[in-house]
Amino acid sequence: MPSWKKHLIFNSFLIITWLMFFFNYNLINNYLLLLFLISFSYFFSLFPDIDTSKSYIRNILSFLLALILVIYLFFNLNIHSFLQIAFAFTILYVFFRFFPTKHRGITHSLWFSILCSLFMTIILWLIFSFSSFRFVIYFFFILSGYVSHLFLDRIFKH
Repeated sequence: MPSWKKHLIFNSFLIITWLMFFFNYNLINNYLLLLFLISFSYFFSLFPDIDTSKSYIRNILSFLLALILVIYLFFNLNIHSFLQIAFAFTILYVFFRFFPTKHRGITHSLWFSILCSLFMTIILWLIFSFSSFRFVIYFFFILSGYVSHLFLDRIFKH
């Protein structure tokens, strides 16, 4: 199984190829948008390994999900004691971080990568309400990062 660093390096080569294509045809000229799209591509090149407790991405997402839920609890359930907040964060983090899952299960399937990429693109579209052309570009970059992970795992399957 390739490490998270190898997934990022492989995705970097893929991103460079796509950027050359987009620049040659003058499809994207907004550098802030490119930075945003590249970030999403990198994130989703690591995302499929969320199904293993040893993964780098699972550690980050476990922390973020626990933090978001604790903030929600703080504002909606009036939990203001530091001890309660720390306890809730710890329980949620441990739950998300070590919840048992099967590696190379559903998150390593092509149909799930398409659904996940589409879902994320729709969320971004709802937030930023961009054009249909940008919708396709966002979807393309997210799916490209996700599929790069699946491709690399398929090559180095043991």
